[in-house]
Amino acid sequence: MNKFFAMENLLKSGFYNIPRVIVDNEQSSCKKTALRARILSYFYQKVYFAKGDVVLDGRIYTCFRGELIVNQDELAVRFETGRRQWTRIMAEFTRENIIRTEQVRGGTRITLVAYDCIVGKKSAQYKQTNGGDKAAEDAAPKAKKPKLGVMVENYYPEHHVKGCDIPPLEIDLEKLRALKKRDEER
Repeated sequence: MNKFFAMENLLKSGFYNIPRVIVDNEQSSCKKTALRARILSYFYQKVYFAKGDVVLDGRIYTCFRGELIVNQDELAVRFETGRRQWTRIMAEFTRENIIRTEQVRGGTRITLVAYDCIVGKKSAQYKQTNGGDKAAEDAAPKAKKPKLGVMVENYYPEHHVKGCDIPPLEIDLEKLRALKKRDEER
């Protein structure tokens, strides 16, 4: 029998840090709340933990920690929402200071606000209120030299997984067009 869930495999596999309120609300009886929680959970799962490249429409974009680049039309189809409803949800997240968005050619760069605070790195505000940079250096995880062949520019101890390199994300616009066509036929 394959020991997929052996402790060694669990410890080597990496992890996500998702706020508990999002996970708790994914099963909410309110469909609107559950949908928003599922979308935010998806963002937290797909966001880059360290610097990585995304290939979108033949162009290479660099994503930094706490960012992802997506095609919003594709996500609207994935979450079974209309384009208008999707736009309202994204505007609501932006108004509530959960995300920031920036248009790039062929997609949208989404930045999760306060991502570093959620995954454990101390913010500038924390540094200021708790004794400056020296105290923050002691409290915050430090970027270390890569071990075991992990070559990531912004290396953090949590990302210490042998052979773990972040693959470039490719978004195929032909598949998106096919999804739109299939959706229109329904």
